[in-house]
Amino acid sequence: MGVKIMKNKRGDIPITILVIGVLAICITAILSFSLSSKSSKNDFSTLDTVEEVLVIKEKISLYSKLGFSEEEIIKILGIQYDENLKTKYILRENGPVIVRYNLP
Repeated sequence: MGVKIMKNKRGDIPITILVIGVLAICITAILSFSLSSKSSKNDFSTLDTVEEVLVIKEKISLYSKLGFSEEEIIKILGIQYDENLKTKYILRENGPVIVRYNLP
């Protein structure tokens, strides 16, 4: 008595395509996460630069409360003046990151 095992050859092709598709999606997800983690490491220098500008802004308010004149504050903190916009600003560069903060 031989036992005959039924083989469904029509179902093999769709399951193979499904498995290959799932593997492709997983590999794509892993690659996208690894590439995004490499680019986000560079963004922390941006945060440092923005934080530095905000500290300078706080120094301006502290110096003005301590009684320093506006000319002294501009000289101490390196504040620049834009002739076109008629505003003062703080400019900090950290590699490819440039932060310009316009002062009121």
